[in-house]
Amino acid sequence: MNQRLRRWVNIAILGAAALAVAWILKPVWMPTAPPRASALPHAVSVTAPLSVGQPAPAFALETAEGTTVSLAALRGRPVILNFWATWCPWCKQELPAFESVKRRYGSRIALYGVDIQESPSTVRAWLRHHRLDYPVLLDTTGGVAAAYAVEAVPTTVFIGPDGRIAAIHTGAFSGASAILPYVREAMGAGGR
Repeated sequence: MNQRLRRWVNIAILGAAALAVAWILKPVWMPTAPPRASALPHAVSVTAPLSVGQPAPAFALETAEGTTVSLAALRGRPVILNFWATWCPWCKQELPAFESVKRRYGSRIALYGVDIQESPSTVRAWLRHHRLDYPVLLDTTGGVAAAYAVEAVPTTVFIGPDGRIAAIHTGAFSGASAILPYVREAMGAGGR
């Protein structure tokens, strides 16, 4: 092989190696955020988006244990509704953060997971293997999620003691410290 051809072969090899290294290191120099929320598995007819200050839509749902919980019965203390599903990896990732918040605030807040569009047996089986420090409500039809305009999970709605929406967050929380400002907002000046 003559020297000129050898040089072009070396340039081609180095170029291919550079492209391979760039492709491998792309997440480092051009990171992409993981999806913050997963789309719901079944079409849910979502109502108009909720806004802060608006009254929270009324609901009554059963817990995984079979107790009925209504929003009206929770009036007078802040309510956190964390809409999620057992199949959602981002939902599972943030559950320990919500458990930490529940331990910190105890009965001063009403914290509920709201499982969307899964059978009670699926949720109960999941809960047997993953104990939570707070109750899970079963929104098997997705009706409450639709009333709260939830289009993706996880979505968390913070409701003040007056029954009005204090904050809405779509996507997974990175930890308890990321949730606390929303809890304080829902609690008002008394939670600070």
